[in-house]
Amino acid sequence: MHLNYIATKYKITLKTTPALQAQLTEFYSHIPRRAISVKFFNPYTGNYQTISCYRGDRKVSMLGDWSGFGKIYDESELSLIEL
Repeated sequence: MHLNYIATKYKITLKTTPALQAQLTEFYSHIPRRAISVKFFNPYTGNYQTISCYRGDRKVSMLGDWSGFGKIYDESELSLIEL
């Protein structure tokens, strides 16, 4: 049996620190729902690389909702997946 790679795609995961509702809304508003071009440092090759990708899965969990302070969310994740 031989292993043949058909395709390799990159997935970049963006993570935030704990954030308030307004901060999280602003973070997600800067990432469009259409295909975007992303330049990133590829640690395997040691070079910068540009890929075309789309906004993938999001993961958000709320830590709490305090009166007078607002909703605060734990670390949030957003995936950018190569087309």
